[in-house]
Formats: sequence, C-alpha cells, structure tokens
Amino acid sequence: MENKSGIWRGLWVPSDGRSSSTDLNPSESSPSDFNPSESPSSDLDPASIASTSSHTFRNNGYDVFISFRGPDTRNTFVGHLYAHLKRKGIFVFKDDVSLQKGESIPAQLKQAIKDSRVSVVVFSKDYAASKWCLEEMAIIADCKQHSHQTVFPVFYDVDPSHVRYRNGPYEEAFASHRSMFKEDPNKVHQWEIAMEYLANSVGWPVRNRQEFEVIENLVQHIINELDHNFSGYPSDLIGIQPRVEELENILKLNSMNDDVRVLGIWGMSGIGKTTQTTILYDKISRKFDGSCFIQNVSEIYKRKNDGGRAIHKQILRQTFKEENLAMCDSVEISRKIKYRLHNIKVLIVLDNVDQIEQLKALSIDPKKLLKGSKVIITTTDKKILRLYRVDVIHEVSLLNDSDARELFYKSAFKREGQISGSMKLMIPNILKYAQHLPLAIVVIGSFLCDCNVEQWKDLLDKFESDPADGIMNTLQKCVDGLQLHEKEIFLHIACFFNGERKDYVERILDCCGLHPCNGIPRIIEKSLITLRDHEIHMHDMMQELGKKIVRGQCLDEPESQNRIWLYKDFYRIMAQQGTENVKAIVLNKREDIIECSVDGLSRMKNLRLLILYHKAFSGSLNFLSHKLRYLLWHDYPFDSLPSNFIAIDMVELNMPNSNLKHLWEDCKNFSNLKRVDLSNSKYLIKTPDFSGMPKLERLDLSGCTSLTQVHPSIGLLEKLAFLSLRNCSNLVDIYFGKESNLFSLKVIYLSGCTKLEIMPDLKSATYLEYLDIDGCSSLSLVDESIGSLSKLTFLSLRNCENLVSIPDTINIMTSLQTLDLCGCLKLTNLPLGQTFISSSRLKSLIFLDLSFCNILEVPDAIRMLRCLERLNLQGNNLVSLSCLSWLQRLAYLNLSYCHNLEALPELPVGIASSAGQYFKTVPGSRDHRSGLYIFDCPKVVHKFCSTDPETLYRYSLGWLVKLIEEPNHFRCGFDLVVPWDEWNPWIQRSPFRIGCPFNGSYARIANTFSEVEGWIGFVFSVLFEVKNYPVVSTSSHGSFSSASQHPIYLVFESEFTEEYFDMPLNLEVDKIHRSPHVWMIYVSRQHCHFVKSGALIHFKGHPRVEIIEWGVEAIFLEDVDKFKMMLQAQPLPPNSYASQDYIHFGIRGNYNPGPKIQLPYNWMVTDGEEAENINAKAKEKGLSYAGL
Repeated sequence: MENKSGIWRGLWVPSDGRSSSTDLNPSESSPSDFNPSESPSSDLDPASIASTSSHTFRNNGYDVFISFRGPDTRNTFVGHLYAHLKRKGIFVFKDDVSLQKGESIPAQLKQAIKDSRVSVVVFSKDYAASKWCLEEMAIIADCKQHSHQTVFPVFYDVDPSHVRYRNGPYEEAFASHRSMFKEDPNKVHQWEIAMEYLANSVGWPVRNRQEFEVIENLVQHIINELDHNFSGYPSDLIGIQPRVEELENILKLNSMNDDVRVLGIWGMSGIGKTTQTTILYDKISRKFDGSCFIQNVSEIYKRKNDGGRAIHKQILRQTFKEENLAMCDSVEISRKIKYRLHNIKVLIVLDNVDQIEQLKALSIDPKKLLKGSKVIITTTDKKILRLYRVDVIHEVSLLNDSDARELFYKSAFKREGQISGSMKLMIPNILKYAQHLPLAIVVIGSFLCDCNVEQWKDLLDKFESDPADGIMNTLQKCVDGLQLHEKEIFLHIACFFNGERKDYVERILDCCGLHPCNGIPRIIEKSLITLRDHEIHMHDMMQELGKKIVRGQCLDEPESQNRIWLYKDFYRIMAQQGTENVKAIVLNKREDIIECSVDGLSRMKNLRLLILYHKAFSGSLNFLSHKLRYLLWHDYPFDSLPSNFIAIDMVELNMPNSNLKHLWEDCKNFSNLKRVDLSNSKYLIKTPDFSGMPKLERLDLSGCTSLTQVHPSIGLLEKLAFLSLRNCSNLVDIYFGKESNLFSLKVIYLSGCTKLEIMPDLKSATYLEYLDIDGCSSLSLVDESIGSLSKLTFLSLRNCENLVSIPDTINIMTSLQTLDLCGCLKLTNLPLGQTFISSSRLKSLIFLDLSFCNILEVPDAIRMLRCLERLNLQGNNLVSLSCLSWLQRLAYLNLSYCHNLEALPELPVGIASSAGQYFKTVPGSRDHRSGLYIFDCPKVVHKFCSTDPETLYRYSLGWLVKLIEEPNHFRCGFDLVVPWDEWNPWIQRSPFRIGCPFNGSYARIANTFSEVEGWIGFVFSVLFEVKNYPVVSTSSHGSFSSASQHPIYLVFESEFTEEYFDMPLNLEVDKIHRSPHVWMIYVSRQHCHFVKSGALIHFKGHPRVEIIEWGVEAIFLEDVDKFKMMLQAQPLPPNSYASQDYIHFGIRGNYNPGPKIQLPYNWMVTDGEEAENINAKAKEKGLSYAGL
C-alpha cells in the first residue's frame, strides 16, 4: 500500500482539506497507511506528521485572501462568499477565521496577503473607516503592482466613483484619517493612491443586483484565475507536472463533450498513484459543485464492519458539509447519497480499492451522475477496473532516469557538500537496484541520509539480501489478495522465471498444473508483473519479496524451503543428501558452479519441477521423484534414467546434449507425457518403446548421431504433431509400423539423415504440412505415399544428390506451395504429365526451385501452374524453355548458368492483381528477391547480342515494366541481370543511363528531390564483365573480401556506415563465359532513404569483376508509358532522358575514408510490409512450435 501523497519526496502529506479532523468523527476518520515505526528517516517525527497542515502542498499559502469590514459584510456578502469558496475546495484566508492567537497580527496579515494567489477587496460603506482595512488594501495594491497578484474589487452598497475619488461615505473617513495622522501625512496619501489604483480596476458592483448571482459569477472567475495560474505543483515532487497534466487530458476537462467519465489509475504499490491523484484533485476539484477524496478505501473496509456506510458518510461530509450523521442508519445514508449526489456536478476519488465488492457496496452508478461529473479510482488490480467498466485505464509508469536520480539526491542529501566522489560512483547501482520505483528510491535515500561511505556500502549489502521492511510491507499487500494457484505462479516467477519468455513460462506452469492462462493475466492485473517484448518482467523489489516469502523465517536453512534457485543452496542440500521439503529446483544457468554430486536428488521424493543446465554434476542417480511434472536437464551426465523411474504426471521430459545411451528398458507408463527432447544426445543408440506415451505431441531427436533405429511404436502416437530426426546421420531406416496412425502429425524434419535410403511411408500422416528432407544424400527414391499428403504446403529435397526421380503422385498435391529440388544432381526430369494438365493439380504451387538439377527439359505442363510466382532453373542443361506467358503471377525467373540454353521463353503478359502471395504464405524461403536473371548463358549471348540485340533489350525492359506496374510482385525493390551489348545504337537511347566511368566515381541525390512530385523510384545500372582468372584487387574496386560469393555491390555510404545491396549470383562455378552484363536495381520511392540522407552512391566489385560504367536515374510515373512505347519500337525524342540537376556526380581520387561498418541495405519497411512479415513468421512459428 502506498502512502497517500508525497512518497516521491520522503514526506507523508495529508489530503488537501479532505478527511481532515474537522470533517470526521474520530471513530470514523480515514486511516492512514503511513506507519511511523517503519520510517527509516529520523527527522520524520510521527507527531509532527500528524499535525501537518492540510495544505502542505502549498507551503501554507492561500488561494484567496478576503479583505472586508466585519460589521458591514461578515454575516452577509462575505459570509456567503467564504462558504461558497470553501465548498469549491478553495483555500481562503478570512481574518476572523484564519488568524492564530498569540502572533503579531500585522506580520501574519502581511504574509497571508503575499502568499495568496488572489485577493478580494470588499469595499463597503464603512470600509475606509478601518485603518486595519486600509493597511490590508495598501499591501494588496502593492502585491498587484509588483507581484502581479490578481485582485477582484467588490463594491458592496457603494458606488465605484465614491471609492475612486474618496467622496460620498468615504469623504468623512479620510478627513478623520488626515486629522489623526497630521505628523505622518504620507500614510494617508499612500492609502488614497492604493484605493484609486484598485478602484480603477474592473470590479464587481453589488448594488441593485442579486447577491447570489454576483457571488456565483465572482467565484467562477476566481476558479478560472486559479486554474490558469495553478501553482500547486510542489517543487519537491519530482516529475509530477507532466503526469498530472496527462491525467487532466484523459479526463477531458476542457472538452466540449462534458460527459460523465470514470478514470482508473493502475500500477504497482509505491509507484505514485495516490500522489498524482492528490495533486490532480487539488488542481481540479474547484471546477465541480462538490467533491470528495476517500483515502485508502481498502483499509476502511478492513477496519470497519460496515465500510460502505463509513465511506458514504465521508462522501456526504466532504461533498455537502453534512454533519450529525452518527445517528443515521445505512438506509437513510444510502438515500441521501442517491438523491443528493446525482443532482450536482461532482468529483469522486476512491483511493486504493482492492476488491470489486468495495465499489459495488457504494451503489454509485456513474451513468446516473450529473453531466460533467468525474470518478477516479486508484488500484493495484486492473481486473477491478475492467469489471467496473471504467472509461479509461491509465497505467502509472516508473520514473525516468533523470527524475529517479533527482529524487534520490533530494532523499539522500540535505546539502550539496554531502556528496563525495565515492558516493556518486555508487548511485547508478542504487538506482538499478530500486529500478526507478519512487517508494524504493525514497526509502533507500532516507536510510542513506547522513551516512558515510562505509555505512553506505554496509547498508546496500544489507538491502541486497534483506530489503527494507517499509518497502516489503507495502508490496506485500498486493500479494495478499492472490488465490492459491496465483500465488504459486507469482512465487515461481519471482524465484525462477523473471525475464523469461511468456510462452516458455506458460508451458512449464501448465505442466505443473497451475493454470497459467488464467493466472498470469491475473497477476499482471495485480501489477505484480509486466509483459515486455513477449517476456515476463517483475520489478526487482517484487522479486525479492517473493524470495523472502519462500525463505520465510529460515534464511540460513535452504533445506526448509520448497524452492531452490541458488547453486550454493543446492550444493548444501546435496551435501546433506537431499530433503523432502523441496518441490522445485531451477538453477540459474548464468551462475558459475563447481563440480557437485547429485546423489541427494534420490531423496527428494516431492520434487515436481527440476531444471538444470550445468555440466558439472557427478555421482549417481538411483531415484527420481515420481511426482515430477517437468524435467529439463541439459548435459545429463548418466547413460540412462533410474530403472525404477516412473512419473505418471510428467508432461515434459527434456534432456538435450545428454550422455544418454537409452532412456529406459522395456515399455513404461508415462500416460501424461506430451513432449520429449533428446536433441544432440550423441550417444543415444535407440529410442524407448512409445506405446506407453499415448499423449506424446512433440519428439525431438535431432543431432542424435549414434541413433540407428526408431522404435516402430512411434507410428501409434495419434497425438504426435512434431517429429525431428534432423542430422541423425546414422539412421538408415524409419518404419512407422504396419498400422501407423499419425493423423495429428504436422511437421517432419529428416534433413541431414545422410544414410537414409528410403523415405518412410507417410500415408497415415494425412494432416502433414511441412516435410524437410534436405541433404539426405543417400536417398534415391521418394515413397509413393507422398501423393496422399493433401495438406502438405512445404516439401524440400534440396541437395539430395542421389535422388533419381519423383513419383507421379506429386501432381495431386493440391495444397503444396513450396517445392525445392535444388542440387538434386541426378534428377533429369520433372513428372508434370497429362494427369496434371487435365485436373489442374499442384494448383497452389508458388515457389519451384529446380536449380542445378541437370534437367534437360521442363514439361509444357508448367504453364498450368497459374499460381507460380518464383521459378529457379539456374544451372540446368536446358536447351529451350516452354512458353511462360500463362504464368501471369511470375515475378522471379532465374536462368543463369544454363550454358546450353539457346532460346528465351515467351514472358507472361497482363497483370495479376492477386500476385504476391509468396510473401504472405511462404515464410523462411531461401530467396525473397523478385527479378530476372540471365547470367552466363553463352548461347543466349551469341544469338541475341550478335544478331538480335533489340529483342533481348525489349525482353528485359518488358520484365521491368511488368514489375513496376504491379507492386504486389515485389517488396521494396527488385533487380535484373541480363547480357548487354553496349555498342548497339538502339540501346544508346536507353532510359537507364550507363555512361558514368567507374574509376572512383560516386553520385549523390540532392535532398530537395524528395519534394519533387510524380517520381516513383530510382533505377541503378552497372555494366560489368567477369574474368576467368584470379585478379589482384585494385583500389577502385573497394574493400570487399575476394572470398565473397557476390560479384558486385551497390553501396550507400554515410559518415560511419556502408549499406550495401548485393547481386544475387555467385562466382563459385567452374567456368564463367566472359561477356558484358548489366545489373539493374529498382528501389521504390518509400524505400529511397538515401535521398534525404545525402549518402554517397557507388559500386564495389569482386576482384574477378571488371566494372566498366554505371548510372542512376529517377523513374516517374509517366516514364512507364514511354517504356511501353520503346517496347513497340517507337522512337523517343532525343532529349527525353537528358541529365537532371538533382543527381550530382563526383570523383573520389585517392581519398580513403577508412573502414566503416558494413550493413545490408535498410529497406525501412512500411507498416503493411511489417504486418505481412509478422503474419508470415507467425505461420512459420506455428509449425515449428507444433506440439508445444
């Protein structure tokens, strides 16, 4: 429970005129949650705190000072004005009420006037007769003139001219004063000047007007003036002003829509909810007809048998100044609340509510309150606010770095000279420990105040192991309201899982039977934990509280605890041969440990959770608790589990990197086991019999390099969703049994099983979606059952070097989106037959990779793959290629290294508006770039560059136009690599300028170009040639490593970094036929950040690449039509593509900028692209997390 008020400065401040001793009977006063015995500061005396003025926030200043002549107006105008102002919560000085006897009256009056923000001077008939009044008036006039104090003159039953010129009823009074002060005429003269000065101000005549109307009008002007010049932010409350102003904005106080609004202020204890609400109340309460601040609602309910009735009384007293309520029963009080509260514009603050029943018992329906009313509720429990259906829930944030430091300085140091250099060095660690929690900073600062450096060190060491009771007792109240399973979750997180991923923690807690799907949101609502980047975070102070609860009274007896998280405690328990008290052990994986015998685990019969990461364990293990629910033991040191081990309630058994040779002998009953992870257990030679694990959902045996067989009972696992045998390099055969029933199986990884010769029969895995068989170099045949996988979306046989053929049944796979056969060197044909054509099977295929397969011919049926967007045929023995004109969605075509290719296929025509599904549905692909690649195709070069260069040029230009016209075909940009004849006259009219010599040249785009309208992107073009022999790098080719696969890079260079865009081709082929090529890169406008940054643009090349020349050009929308004209061989005017002023070229010369950080080009993806990427990753994650 946080102190109501100034916890940010180390002082408790009572509420401002609310729940004061004059408002409450002693038996009904609102309890304070400040406990003086817990305060660490010696200068915070309980007695002085109890008597602190209710206006401590104003440092004893007043809102309004009233100067008046008592006999004239005390019981009439001034009496009514004073009462009205008080009802509005305005702090008023009225001499017959506020003067304290025994003090010098003139001195006190003078100070009261100076400390007031507004003065009201009530000029009545006998006002000038009082020397006291005239003295007050002179001081007020001086404050108005020199301190800009606001003054409201009121002319009560006198004419303003009588006051201004001192005639009428004032003439005789001033004559009397002149006679009395003959020896000091200057005094009377000063009074006359002051009176004239004030009387010339805009005033409030009361004569011949309704008195109550004048008072209401005057009070409203006073309120407006006080709000305009609000000075109630205490200087020692750090960072309070912007926080209060944010709350004001949420309440929409100045909005034209002045509806009833309920604001919930939520946050952990000690964070400053009540402090902020107190200042907010002090600032805005006068805008309402009535207001009340009910402090510490939860404590009132705890201390009163009828807490609702006690709160109702407080509301009536504070809002309506009701007295004599002691004899009223609950029914009458409820009736008063119902009929009076709903008839005025009211502000109600209910502080520290910890149960929804406390609000329900008050029977205050916000919907029935008068328009403009506001209700504010502070709580540590978000669920209360949701159930009460508040309009807005505002979460109070921790202090920022600057405010936290300033608050600590104010709490820990009374004067500047106290701060030593050693103390300054310790402050960052103190703030890190307090984690910007105001309560913790103030308490720690108060402890350290007036201490020397050695005492600081001693106290801080003490805090690490035993935080201050003042903090712990406050935080404890949040934990007290938790249900049993919620408290168990809280303690598990405090001891084990602070900072861990939410999904990981939920899995473990679920295994432990703690229902985290309900429990975690509940303790988030209770402000005990927060979620950040999918991780669970708990404030260090709250974590220490949890650990303190677990330790209880046994600080030095870890064997008495039910949870163990420190290695030293674990070591001690193992040395004592275990204990039956411990139920959970999770050792910090970052903690360094020495070798430890784990024999003591054999005695821990009540152990339910065990997580160990370290290798330094030895001894023997004869028994493991039968109550275990979750086991994670990295680097398990023994060759099997204990022979007597059976844990019927176990849900997960994870032992990666273990020394296991087998789990256990024969079949054992693990009826609730859902997940088994034995990955990288290199000595595992066989799996257990799975028939005793009917609920198994996930089995990971990847990297078990000694595994030769999998027990055939695996085929009986009806719930198995994920199976990984990746890199099981000695696995020869996989047999799922004669009656396999794997209809839940979604993901299979068999990649890297280099001795696997035959793919398993998968006909029972009818819901399989992902099948990865990469790198199975001994695999020669694919089982016919693959055709029955109607749900399969991903199939990869990449680098299956001995694969000879694929069954025809692949044609009937209607859901397949990705088919990757790259590197299948013995695959010479693809079975796309007549069956395929007639039935439109493979209708979902988006990505087809046949690169480096030695395919001689691509069937004509490929044109029926209407959804195909990406086709990679590089490195094949193709002579010709079927017509691709039907493939309107095709956005990526790679024909590079097809040395026998003689003819180019006819390209798609028309625009497919539904293109781009690849980016949405095929995450994790190996190539996300769109474009056209015809590199190192010597016969194509010979035929077209020598005899028909215009056709080749139109071919590449047509592809570029197709992609630009349909942005769905690509993301951010695309590129083309095609053969080029630089001497062809028709090409010289190209819209892509390739005329800048390469030697040391660069370009820069004027940043003013970003304001030019109509441009849609930039095209960069470079003419290059690859050499067939090693070449020593020259300075002009840049600093990229010669071992790099990529031949050329487009570079955007800034002061410290180089962003690069690489050509997606490699030089690791035996022979590249030397001929010129052009690489063109298109970057769409929203990704051209180099325009505003002014980056230097240039190219860098591999040592085997000769860069001849390059260029850059902006593309405008109307240029697309010009490109189409060129495709139709219509000549363009000679100057249509003249050089533009916005591109500036230069020469580096011998300038060497030195090494820079090299980064891939920052595409600065749009919100839409990011959302698309997130969705694609979520689908991929959904498969990889199958069974979790």
